[in-house]
Amino acid sequence: MANYELVFDLGSAYVSAASKKDGFTDKIPAVVAVATDTKQIVGVGVEAIRLGNTVGSGVKLTRPVLEGAIIDIEGAKALISALLSRLVNYKMSAFSRYDVTCAVPCGMISSDKNTIETVFLGLGAKQVNFVEAPIADSAFLFNEFRTRQGIVVDIGYDCTDLAVVSANSIAAGCTLYYSGKNLTDVIAERIRSKYMIQLGADAAEYLKVNCASLYPNDSTVVAISGTNTQSGVVEQVNVSSKELYDTVVEFVRKYVRIIQSLVDSVRGDLATSVHSDGVMLCGGGAKLAGLDMFLQSELGLPVYVASYPDDVTIKGLLAM
Repeated sequence: MANYELVFDLGSAYVSAASKKDGFTDKIPAVVAVATDTKQIVGVGVEAIRLGNTVGSGVKLTRPVLEGAIIDIEGAKALISALLSRLVNYKMSAFSRYDVTCAVPCGMISSDKNTIETVFLGLGAKQVNFVEAPIADSAFLFNEFRTRQGIVVDIGYDCTDLAVVSANSIAAGCTLYYSGKNLTDVIAERIRSKYMIQLGADAAEYLKVNCASLYPNDSTVVAISGTNTQSGVVEQVNVSSKELYDTVVEFVRKYVRIIQSLVDSVRGDLATSVHSDGVMLCGGGAKLAGLDMFLQSELGLPVYVASYPDDVTIKGLLAM
């Protein structure tokens, strides 16, 4: 039996981890800083971001995880090692043993799982198990919303898992590579085409988080700066939620179509239950203003947002 049972959620925006022994949970930005001259990793997480924002630091920021899969083994090792040191390293001895359970997108192929397993085993894990993200999510969501089945929609940074979950299994589901990052991109394109202003990644993300809304009468206005595509001069423009409304609606309607297809794919008692218990939203993208009400209106199903949508997967893994 393992001394420690650890759970991990390898996201492209954040890597989260927790210990089942004491319930301690931690997460760090899924970013590493690589020195441009030596190609060595010189910072991870918050420290990497600090270095990236420091003039003359001579680093390049990279994201080792894409769509739930590891694309940079050394970068992923650095991120995971940082979390291991904060979770258990000060407690572990040479005789300690730890097992890992990792959440993965429901569409992940076996070769990507093998890469994740190899990384953890190389860092001392004795065994690596995988749980599809909607199953992990349901372990927490079903308890929060007092149900035993329903549609789980986990909108992450670069992929979205959608599934009808019942009896701890997926009756119908898919991974959609259409997510929070894509919404940021279409908002940036909207500003570029209307104002001839090119937004940086951080500015576009800020605009999405603070201005994008599915409430048609939202009167929010946000000042944002970007580079004029003709003059090259930095300019500031005031953008309203109403300006972005049609862009956001068009984006979300793809989710509506996928969810409806999942609803239509189930039959019998499960179909009745799904219509009654509805849709449960989690992941960072679930925080989009008005998303629950818009989906409820479009689908004719009850829609709920988790109290802490960013942490549902890791909390679900702890609860399993």
